[in-house]
Amino acid sequence: MAKIKKRKLRWKASQSQQVVGYRLYWAEGEGVDYSSPFAALGNVTEVVLPDDIDGFSPTGGPVEFGVAAIDELGNESDLVIFQAPYQFNVPLAPEEVWIESVDELESEADEAEETEPTEPIALFVKGAKVDEAAEEEEAAEALPQDDDGESYKTVQHYGYPDNEKRR
Repeated sequence: MAKIKKRKLRWKASQSQQVVGYRLYWAEGEGVDYSSPFAALGNVTEVVLPDDIDGFSPTGGPVEFGVAAIDELGNESDLVIFQAPYQFNVPLAPEEVWIESVDELESEADEAEETEPTEPIALFVKGAKVDEAAEEEEAAEALPQDDDGESYKTVQHYGYPDNEKRR
């Protein structure tokens, strides 16, 4: 079963003392009225859609709601109407799912490569960590610096020349 995002529909309670509950009416698109599908709610001022309403299953598009107060004799107030700008339906599911072996994927990637990298590319890495022996060797060399005086470490990277990066 698909999952529909829940929405809470709320309203202010009627000020009439004889109100014993509410009815929620709905219609897809426009035109909600007393002949529309409805749910008797009891004396509450909010519902969670679609969970709290049995039979609420719109097929797509916006939904118009109407809420009416009900008194102890069954009389109904005017409908207070609200147009919901979101849909209460789900997208279509994916059509196909399959599993491939990793070997097949690797061989496809190998076939897609046009040429092999031939020369190392120098990359400058800000704040790169190096071991102590390498630091001593490089102590004599001046590392490139940016405008803030931060040093960069030159590292070798084997890749394609068009993928060269600095910083």
